[in-house]
Amino acid sequence: MIGRWIFVRERALTRRGWLALAGLTALGLIALVPLRAVLGMAAPENVTARSIEGPVWSGRIGDLRVGPLPLGTLEAGLRPLPLLLGRAEFALERAGNAPFAATASASGGDVQLSGVNGVVALPDGLGGLPVTSLSFGDFSVQMADGQCAAADGTLGMDIASPGPLLAQAITLSGKARCESGALLVPMQGPGGMERLTLRIAGSGRWQADLVLTGLPPEVSGPLMQGGFTARAGGVGIGTSGQF
Repeated sequence: MIGRWIFVRERALTRRGWLALAGLTALGLIALVPLRAVLGMAAPENVTARSIEGPVWSGRIGDLRVGPLPLGTLEAGLRPLPLLLGRAEFALERAGNAPFAATASASGGDVQLSGVNGVVALPDGLGGLPVTSLSFGDFSVQMADGQCAAADGTLGMDIASPGPLLAQAITLSGKARCESGALLVPMQGPGGMERLTLRIAGSGRWQADLVLTGLPPEVSGPLMQGGFTARAGGVGIGTSGQF
């Protein structure tokens, strides 16, 4: 028994053993770090929250907000594998009647979102548009050095009726892509008469342009009195803001 104990002890003192011990010790120390401390170092300036609780591996963020987007209360945890590559990546999830999930990381001016699925309600709209919600389907985007480096998945938008003669809300969706260094999502309604182009620059500046075509004069007239302008084949309105 004594000889076997000495053998195990000698193996633990090898270089590989010391590395393993150092790794386990580091993981143990990280497990004790509060989520608030890590998010404070990793999150961009436009990310705010009412409260951050729990350890870094399994915590909760209350009323998380990214620019104008209120994401609500989410379960959040640091992912271990990306951490080995020197990148702080967080898994975010909200269960219940309005599920939402995403993976997010930020380093310097670089931001990456992947696996974004779910719906985000917008009670205050989006700029000058009465947007009620955004929906994500396997959405991903990577911003590197202030430029859109990669984008995929779908983004949808529900807009409340912009005029009294338009009885129904407007539902649009489109596939994300990068164009001229910006994230571009050209959206279209099911009938093809509603189009919206959303463009987000690497600086966080966004622009949205909504165009409605094929409307009779008795509908387009009141819309133009409410801020819409004449466009080819219809009327439109633009708005912008900062994330």
